[in-house]
Amino acid sequence: MSADGRLVAAIASWMAIWWMTEAIPMAATFLLPIVLLPVLTPLSMAAVTAPYASPIVFLFLGGFLIAIALQKWNLHRRVALLTLRMVGTQPRRIVLGLMLAIGFLSMWVSNTATTLMMLPIGLSVITLVADRQADTAAGSDPNRRGPSRLTARAC
Repeated sequence: MSADGRLVAAIASWMAIWWMTEAIPMAATFLLPIVLLPVLTPLSMAAVTAPYASPIVFLFLGGFLIAIALQKWNLHRRVALLTLRMVGTQPRRIVLGLMLAIGFLSMWVSNTATTLMMLPIGLSVITLVADRQADTAAGSDPNRRGPSRLTARAC
C-alpha cells in the first residue's frame, strides 16, 4: 500500500473509532479529513473539500432535512391520519393510500427525499392501526380475529 493509502486508512480508522465511541459529535468527526489531509499531504483545501460538495450529498442532505422537519412538527402523523381517513384501515387500502401519497409527493420532491419523508409517515400509519386494534381489543369486540397481518409484521 502506498504512503497516501496508509494515511487515508489511518484517518478512516481514527474516524471509525470516534464514531463507535462517540468521543466527539459525529458532525465534528466528518471534519477530520478536512483538517488532516491539507496538513499531512500536498493537497489543497479546495481539493480535499470537493467531494463534500457533490450534488448527491446535497440531495441526501435535503431529503434528511425535510424528513426531520416532518417529524419535528408532527406532520408525518397528520399525513398518516389523512391517509387513513381517506382510504380506511384495511391493509390493501392502506397500501393504496401510501402509494397515492408517495405518488403525490414525488410530483414535487425528488424520489430520494420522498422515500426519506415517507418512512416516518408509514411508521405512523402502522402505529395508528396498531393503536386502533388495541382499542378494539380493549373493548372486547367479539368479531375480533387477532392482529392483522400488517401490524403483526411491522410491530
